[in-house]
Amino acid sequence: MNGKENIINKILSDADARCEEIISSAHTRANALVEETREQVAKDREALDAKLSLNCAERERNAISNAELDAKKYRLNAKQALIARCYDEVHERLARLNDEDRLDLIGALIEKHSERGETVYVTAKDAKLVTQLWLNGFERGLKLGNRRIVADGGIVLEGEGYEKDLTLNSVVRYLREQTETQVATLLGVRDE
Repeated sequence: MNGKENIINKILSDADARCEEIISSAHTRANALVEETREQVAKDREALDAKLSLNCAERERNAISNAELDAKKYRLNAKQALIARCYDEVHERLARLNDEDRLDLIGALIEKHSERGETVYVTAKDAKLVTQLWLNGFERGLKLGNRRIVADGGIVLEGEGYEKDLTLNSVVRYLREQTETQVATLLGVRDE
């Protein structure tokens, strides 16, 4: 039996050695795999950090751009409000003219814009100033209309098939269309 035991011991010894070898190989492969995984994780972390850094920089640039755009919009709105206030002030001053100056303004509008035979309509406030006798002085055959326009000043000229709205609202709006760029320049309010 000694021979049998020797053979069994030899088989067990060889099996133990083979197990040790397999376990050692497995440990080596596991350690290599762990090291590979650590290296890959480190590379992935570097790539993610780089991507995160780029994303943060891009978000910061976008936030700055948005803030600059908002600031430009705010400045533009403020500039437009300033210009609008200028024209509102012009309108208010014209609406508050005394009788003599208001009559001069109406006369200037008639001189510049009226044509022969037109009918002139005025506001209720100006009805006491503008008379047919006064209109006759322009020597254009102008007629004073019976109806009153609803406006805070100015006139409406009517011919056959047309009307010329020369109320203060229209005159100031036209003035703004023609002069807004120059007013903005004078005020130092230019678009950037």
